[in-house]
Amino acid sequence: MSQLTSLYLAPNDPDSAPAIRLVRQVLADLEIIADSLAPASYTAGEGFSRHVIYAGCSPYLVMQPPQDGSLNFCHVVLHGPYERAKLVTGPNTVKPRCPVCRIRFGDWKDRLADWQSGSGAAHCSGCGHHCRASQLDWRGHAISGRVLVELRNVFPGEASPSDLLMHSLKMRTGEDWHYAWAAYLDDSKVPS
Repeated sequence: MSQLTSLYLAPNDPDSAPAIRLVRQVLADLEIIADSLAPASYTAGEGFSRHVIYAGCSPYLVMQPPQDGSLNFCHVVLHGPYERAKLVTGPNTVKPRCPVCRIRFGDWKDRLADWQSGSGAAHCSGCGHHCRASQLDWRGHAISGRVLVELRNVFPGEASPSDLLMHSLKMRTGEDWHYAWAAYLDDSKVPS
């Protein structure tokens, strides 16, 4: 089975932890979320397809949980706030680049466990620059944050958030937000 992927939204500052209730309210106001599936997990509302902009002319979207119990349908999971920023990557994550000299981190998978635990810095072999893994250029295929909005069953490059959604998150939380694609988070509360 292929790994399931999501579109993630997070504050630009990975250490920021805006109140989940504010984020949830933005999603509810825009009708992106509807009924609760489990704590912090919601069905896609009427606004999901208005504020998750799909590339292509006719995407096939499954909006309700399938009878087989799989997670292959569009829904939303809110994560956090975590004690420290969580780095989420995916099956199609590209080799990240140094933000200074642009050299690729060919060994990023070997370093990933340390980066995800917060115990390792990214050290560039090209220029010697030290930074957090969240500061590397992941080209939209990894994201880091203490608070994450996961829009599930959205494949890499297939869709992006609307300008109104990003603006609404900024206005409500006082933070700039960005997005990326990555794998489902294991620690989320999923429908049973």
